[in-house]
Amino acid sequence: MKHALILLNGPTPGAGLTLDPSCDEVTIGRESSRTLPIDDQLCSRLHARIWHNGTEWKLADCNSRNGTFVNSLRVEQVGLRAGDLIRVGERLMAFRQDPSLGDAAGEPVRLESSTCVVRVAEPDKRRPFSSRLSEGSPAAIRAAPILCRLSEQLHTQDSRDDLIRLTIDALNEGIRPDSIAVWLVGVDGRLRPAGGTPPGPGEDVPVFASLAVENNEAMLVQQGQQDATASTTADGSAGMVIGVPIPGRSGRRGAVECLRRVLHGPFTQDDLDLAIAIACHAGVALQNLEYREQLEQANQQLRMTVNDQHRLVGNSPSMRQLFDTVGRVARVNSTVLIRGESGTGKELVARSIHEASPRCAGPYVTVNCAAYNETLLESELFGHEKGAFTGADHRRIGQFERAHRGTLFLDEIGEMSPACQARLLRILEGHPFERVGGSESLHVDVRIVAATHRNLRQLVKEDSFREDLYFRLRVIEAAIPPLRERGEDVVELAVHFLEQLRAQTGRGPLRLSESARWAITNYPWPGNVRELRNAIERSVVLGEGDEVLVSDLAIPNSDSATLPLLRPMSLAEAELRHILNVLDMVQGNKSKACKLLGIGRGTLYKKLEEATALKLAQA
Repeated sequence: MKHALILLNGPTPGAGLTLDPSCDEVTIGRESSRTLPIDDQLCSRLHARIWHNGTEWKLADCNSRNGTFVNSLRVEQVGLRAGDLIRVGERLMAFRQDPSLGDAAGEPVRLESSTCVVRVAEPDKRRPFSSRLSEGSPAAIRAAPILCRLSEQLHTQDSRDDLIRLTIDALNEGIRPDSIAVWLVGVDGRLRPAGGTPPGPGEDVPVFASLAVENNEAMLVQQGQQDATASTTADGSAGMVIGVPIPGRSGRRGAVECLRRVLHGPFTQDDLDLAIAIACHAGVALQNLEYREQLEQANQQLRMTVNDQHRLVGNSPSMRQLFDTVGRVARVNSTVLIRGESGTGKELVARSIHEASPRCAGPYVTVNCAAYNETLLESELFGHEKGAFTGADHRRIGQFERAHRGTLFLDEIGEMSPACQARLLRILEGHPFERVGGSESLHVDVRIVAATHRNLRQLVKEDSFREDLYFRLRVIEAAIPPLRERGEDVVELAVHFLEQLRAQTGRGPLRLSESARWAITNYPWPGNVRELRNAIERSVVLGEGDEVLVSDLAIPNSDSATLPLLRPMSLAEAELRHILNVLDMVQGNKSKACKLLGIGRGTLYKKLEEATALKLAQA
């Protein structure tokens, strides 16, 4: 199918050149011998060439000094589509599908019947439309409620289609065109139909919308203008087409094209001004919607990353019970008290509760109560006013305010001072609070999750912790078992940390050796999960092979722990030795041993009888 290149500016706007797939390539340049000579000092002697490769039209820059641009993007080589705007120097031409050119292939022709010459308004010579709203003209009075209503409606929408629909409705109400087409710029610089009445499949993109985007200027097109020197009247009373760019922070986002037939009269300058104002509102709304979508996507990705890095791992009975508790607690707003030794993952449990709760979209704020003295802890939790104490040179927002409509995790709450305990109790009972040194009452909607490694019951008996606060915090209690009581979870955790840290450091495939697995399983891990992770990180950083050895872990007394593996033994003997090690680990508590081993008491007693028989046989 034949196409055409149509010059849109310069000394002969409207002139064109037909392109036939069966002909030789077309050259564009300043030399008169070129197929399409361009009289422009910014154009190179041989600037660009266009040819058909059998399936599509292609354009390539010929190492020109100032470059070739297609849809405002500088290109080296690109496939052309109907509606593309090509800029060579300061000359602008449209690539159009136009079979009406007949057989004049390769010869310049004048497109009198298909091209309008447009007059682009000079916006710097006119005051902004918003500054003329106060003049009280009929157009300003009519436009004001349309713009106010549009502004209110646009910023409440959550989809691009709704924004475009509202824009079209405002244009229909404000300037009453016969048809409207809204175009948005795609990632390739081309205009894509977004709403209204754009052309059907296979038809060209309108030149007026393309020009509005390319020149970043609104235009009012006169009906039937064929003369390059023609212009509108002083008051802009003539015109049948309006083309307005949709602005964006980093460039034009698209364009709006409004058409009106002669029967319904011409557009006026007031119509153009109102269309500009509506397009500006639409551009801001589209920009805000895009930013919000980007932030939501980034937030979701961050949540997935955080969940993967901090997710709870384990399949022991005690951990399955903990998972069930977290799932039940997350659905409600009850206060939760998490108990567990240092390093067991109390903060991970608190974060899991938050992420699975209806508050997951809100903030998650952590405060370590043991890291502050009494004065600083009050300021950290409740904030302070300027001048409240020495060094308070400005107002500070407390973590309770920051956690509004979210979750506040109070770690090591057993270290909180009595004064802070009293203020915390009032908040938990629904009372307002004031910043340190302030008098303004503040109400917040915060869920409290507290954690401690200390025995709060004992602290209550010792009068170190308020009994009423203890019962207020202990609405729901979640106990985290130490790592030594989690059986095979320790190996699962080690593998999880190994893969996570390997990916972070860029190491190749790594695996735990059998001796390392045995050492990890039999070491009591007094530092719990934190100590295990540190050991795995040490092995990933300092290890040299593709297998983690016991020496890489640097576990205390690990050398002696691996000695049993040096002597060959039967599978039955290895099983019995493991049972005895577990019993020794839990100090002879058979119930705990059965839980860790995953067997019943009857099986345990049978295994112990076999162990006694084995010892007698060896003796």
